[in-house]
Amino acid sequence: MRLSSAVRALLLVIVVIVLPARAMCAQSSQSVSPASVPRLIKIGGVFHPADGQPAGTVESVTFSIYADPDGGVPLWQETQTIMLDEQGRYTVLLGATQESGIPAAVFASGDAQWLGTMFERPGEMEGPRVRIASVPYAFKAQDAETLGGRSASDYMLTPTAKDHEHRTADAAKPDLSSSATANLVVPGTPNSLAKYVNSTDLGSSAVYATGSGAVGIGTSAPADWLHVRFTNTGGTATGLAVQNMGNTAASYSGMLFFDQLGQLAQFQGFNNSTHEYRINNIAQVSPGGAYNGSINFMIGSTSRLFVGSNGGIGIGTTSAGPGLEVSNSLTGALVGTIAASTYGINPFGGTFVARKARGTQAAPAAVQNGDQLALFAGVGMATTHSGNLGNGMEIRAAENYTDAAQGTALTFLTTKRGTNTPIASMTLDHSGSLGLGTNAPSAPLEVSRTGTNAGVVSTLYANGADAGSFLVAQTARGTAAAPAAIQVGDFLGALLINGFGTTGFDEAAAVGALAAENFSDAARGTVLAFATTPLGGNDSVIDMALLPSGNLSIGTPLDVNGLPTATDRLQVFGDVRLGTTGTNGCVKNFAGTGLIGTCSSDRRLKKDITPFGRMLDKVTALQPVHYFWRTSEFPDRHFGDTQNYGLIAQDVEQVLPELVATDSDGYKVVDYSKLPLLTIQAVKDLKSENDALKQRVSELERLVSELLAATPRPMTRR
Repeated sequence: MRLSSAVRALLLVIVVIVLPARAMCAQSSQSVSPASVPRLIKIGGVFHPADGQPAGTVESVTFSIYADPDGGVPLWQETQTIMLDEQGRYTVLLGATQESGIPAAVFASGDAQWLGTMFERPGEMEGPRVRIASVPYAFKAQDAETLGGRSASDYMLTPTAKDHEHRTADAAKPDLSSSATANLVVPGTPNSLAKYVNSTDLGSSAVYATGSGAVGIGTSAPADWLHVRFTNTGGTATGLAVQNMGNTAASYSGMLFFDQLGQLAQFQGFNNSTHEYRINNIAQVSPGGAYNGSINFMIGSTSRLFVGSNGGIGIGTTSAGPGLEVSNSLTGALVGTIAASTYGINPFGGTFVARKARGTQAAPAAVQNGDQLALFAGVGMATTHSGNLGNGMEIRAAENYTDAAQGTALTFLTTKRGTNTPIASMTLDHSGSLGLGTNAPSAPLEVSRTGTNAGVVSTLYANGADAGSFLVAQTARGTAAAPAAIQVGDFLGALLINGFGTTGFDEAAAVGALAAENFSDAARGTVLAFATTPLGGNDSVIDMALLPSGNLSIGTPLDVNGLPTATDRLQVFGDVRLGTTGTNGCVKNFAGTGLIGTCSSDRRLKKDITPFGRMLDKVTALQPVHYFWRTSEFPDRHFGDTQNYGLIAQDVEQVLPELVATDSDGYKVVDYSKLPLLTIQAVKDLKSENDALKQRVSELERLVSELLAATPRPMTRR
C-alpha cells in the first residue's frame, strides 16, 4: 500500500501527563482535582512532504484521537501551527491550544486510543495511527499528592471548625478572652503584595515582587524592573497614566531620567498649559560642562531620526553635521543632502529651498546681483576626495535686491568630460529667455557652441510674413482683439512634417492637437493625433490618437465632431499582428506572464517549478453562463448590447480565489488566461481517474473469468 509522507513520519508518542483516575483506571472511584493534572500529551516526529520538497520551518498540522486503529470519526481533534528543524523534526504538546487540555471524556471509556496526524498541505494524507500508551507508573503517580484519593485541602479545618475544636478541648477552662473570632487571612501567592479582599480579610493583590526586586503588575514574571501586564482591546488604557493637576506653564506630566551618578540627564513630558510635549536631553560632559547628549529615534535597532548635540538632525545617519542631513548610510535609500538659511558675506546659498541674505542673522542685508540664492548639487567621489561642488542647478540673483525688485536666473551647470570645472550649460534668465551653452541669452531661445554644430534648424521657403515653422502653437476663435473660446473638434496646433514633391512642399505627416470639448478657463480637454498620408495620396489622415481619457485609438472611426474614438486603454480597428516571424509573438500581463500567442516557456528561464494540484473538482464546479451587460447603468464602461458568455467572478472566487481580483472601482475581475491551464490539469485528473477505473474493470473482468472457469457447469442430459 502506498503511504503519504505523513504516513512515513516517524512518531514517538509519550504520555507525559497523569490523566484523571476515571479516565485511566476504571476500578478507581476516587477523583483528583483537574487543576493539578494538566491533560497534555507530548509527541515528536519527522515530516517528509509528499511532493518531495523540504519541510517548511512552520507547518499547520491536525492531530486526531480515534477509538479504532483505522476508520471511524475522531473522538477529539486539534490543529496547531508547529516549528520544524532542517530535518523536518518536531515536538508538540497535544491539548496546548485549549485551556484545560484534552477533555477527560476522551479517555472516559478506559479503552485503547489511537493518534492520527495530518499535515495541512496539498497532496498530504493522514498518516498511520499510533496507539497512545502511558508512561510506566503514570497511573499510580496521580495519587502521589493525595491522601486516600483526596487532596490535602479536603482535610483543612475551617476557622469555625478550629474554634469549635478549641472550645471543646478547653470547655473546662474559664473564658478569659473575647468571644470575637480573628479575621481570616486568605491563603496567598508567595512574593505577591497583600490587599484587603473585603473589609476585614487579607489576600493576594495583582502586584508581584521577585527576589531580585523586579515588580510585576498583572504578571508574576516581570520582564523588567517594572512590568505592567493587562488586556484592553478598546483603547481605553495604555498601561501607565501620569497626571499633574497643576495648570501653569511650568506644569508638566512626564518622566525624569538620571545617570549612574545621580545627575538629571533627560526630561520628557506634557505641559498642561501650553500642550507642548517636550523631550529635553540635558546630559553634560561633567556637571556645569558642555551638553553632549543626543536623541535617537530607532526602528529595529536602526537609527531613523537622530538629533545631535551640535543641533544637527540626521535622517538615516547618526553623524549629521550642523543643519539637516539625509543619508543612505543606514537605510540604503537613495537620498540627497539638505541645507538651509545661510547667513554670511559669501555668495553661496542653501540647498533645495533656501534663504540667502548678506550681513548677519541679527542684521541681514540685501543680496546683490550675481549672488547664489540656492543650489541643488551632485558631487561624486574622485580618486582621493570628493569632486567640486557646483554640478547641478542653481538660482542666482539677477539684480541687487530691494523689497520691490528681486529678479533671478536659473542655471544648470555640468562638467565636460576630461575636466573638473563646472560650467553653465543652460540658463533661464530673468526675462524668460533660454540659453543653451550661454548664461546670457540674447533671444527667447539661443543655442551657443564652440567648435561644433549649434542651433535649431527650421527651414521655410516663403515670402509671406505670416508663414513660419511650428514649434509652439496657440489657437483661438474670433480675432486677436476679441478672441473667442475654442469649440469641440477645433484644430489647436501641430508639428507638420512636409516633403518636396514635383513642384513644392506639401504636408506628409503631422502630430497635432484637437479640442475634445468646448473650451473654458476650467475645461480644456484635448486629443493628440498622429496623421500619415496613404500611398498614392496627398492628404494625411489620422491613424492614431491619444484621447483625453488616456485611451489610445488605432484606425478607429471618427465621431460626429471628427475626433477618434476608443472605449478602452487600447482599441484597434482592424487586425493586430505580433512577433518578428511566423513562430513568435506574445501578449503578456503586467507580471510578464503570457496571455495569448507564442510566449517564452523554456525550463531554463524558470525556477521553483511545482505541478498543479488536483483541479477536476474545482474546474467542474465552475458554471459558464450567458448574460447581457447592464450597459445603461454603467455608461462609463462602454459595455456592448449583445449577449455575452463567461463566468461570474463571485462564483469563481468560491472555488478558485486565485483567479479573482478587485479593480480600482471595487468590482471583481476574473483572470481568464489561467483557465486553459487549469482545464489541462483537470483533464489529467480525469484521465488518471479513468485509467484507474480501466485497471479496476480489467481486474474485475479477470476475476469474473477465473470464477467462471472454476465454476462446474451443469451436466446436460441426453
